[in-house]
Amino acid sequence: MALHRFEKGELGHWLRIVADNGEPGAEQTEVPEHVATALETLRCIHAGADGRWLITDKGRLALRMEEPGAIHLR
Repeated sequence: MALHRFEKGELGHWLRIVADNGEPGAEQTEVPEHVATALETLRCIHAGADGRWLITDKGRLALRMEEPGAIHLR
């Protein structure tokens, strides 16, 4: 099975959606199964006790690296 090939900015986009979905009272946005599988394989997300996707520390780091003010972009 081929791993999803993320386009520039796509990884951050989906990680932001997973992070936002985890906020209390947030409107839930569907994450496509192939994207969720790829993010889980990369260990950026994991399934919580209630079955919802939760962002991991690695996923939070990836989000920070995608931000416009990230140190590697200076």
